[in-house]
Amino acid sequence: MGLYVATTGSDRGKELVESLGVDQFINYREQDFSKILNDFDGVFDTLGGDNLQKSFEILKPGGTIASVSGIPTDKNARDLHLNIGKEALLRAASYKLRRRAKQFNVNYEFLFMHPSGDQLKEIAQLIEDGKIKPIIDKVFDFKDTQQALEYSTKGHAKGKIIIKMDN
Repeated sequence: MGLYVATTGSDRGKELVESLGVDQFINYREQDFSKILNDFDGVFDTLGGDNLQKSFEILKPGGTIASVSGIPTDKNARDLHLNIGKEALLRAASYKLRRRAKQFNVNYEFLFMHPSGDQLKEIAQLIEDGKIKPIIDKVFDFKDTQQALEYSTKGHAKGKIIIKMDN
């Protein structure tokens, strides 16, 4: 695709992301990515907070941040056909992010995740065809669901956490 991909992580995850073909790995415990990276076309933000704020600084003008952890905007409200009150609420809640995007001449988009049986079928086919390979961190038996949830909330999984259903 011709993309240059940079990511942050801890030393624990370095080998995994390098095996996936990342071009540049930055250990967030030792370095600030916003001081190293610049002129990127896009950022996919999964953390929000300070990381999201710093992401504006590494984009070239016209670049885009797509976030799953930031704040939804009034555009999201319109896309979801929410009432005008909720649209106004999201416009106010996302004001600082939209202002920061304007300051850096970049775009900010919040990505809502929606359940979709059709998408799941398509993903399942891609997996079966070997076109994508999910990374599995840990598999729990159904009886250990509470442990799986606790493991998930720690935020250190390096892949998907699977709960195996009994037959």
